[in-house]
Amino acid sequence: MPDPPAFPVAVELAAACIDGTHTDVAVLGFSNCVVVLATQLASVACLVHAVTSRLADAADHAADPQRLADCLAADAPVDLRFLLGNPAASAASSLYQILATTVAQRKLHASPADTRPVILGIGLRLPRPYNLPAADGHDSAADLPALSPTITALAELVDKCRVW
Repeated sequence: MPDPPAFPVAVELAAACIDGTHTDVAVLGFSNCVVVLATQLASVACLVHAVTSRLADAADHAADPQRLADCLAADAPVDLRFLLGNPAASAASSLYQILATTVAQRKLHASPADTRPVILGIGLRLPRPYNLPAADGHDSAADLPALSPTITALAELVDKCRVW
């Protein structure tokens, strides 16, 4: 007898040490969206809504495997919108935007037929060495190349929790 579907939603949990800090991830698969919660603070600092723009393109090419592969091989544009939190006031906004884009693109590549948007709740510590002054003197820009390992580690942790 097959297992009954998860009720009320599919939930996957994971934890790891990222940049020396305990990190928890929960991924919830609702019928209309996928919610990803990633925190090192035991709370969520902002919510980001991410929708991949190539979902329609992938569906149009589903009958032609080569065109579908070509469509999915390129990174899909992702429309982002902050639902909660002020990205202009956060030094971590670049990290949050890149992480949301990466998770949405990985979801699309893993499951092209899944058209649900991703809502990413994020609360991460941004180590001081990553937080560098911007060219205009404001301390609001992050050293993006230095953040690459953090983004990759977080995205891989989310991948372990797939509900799509």
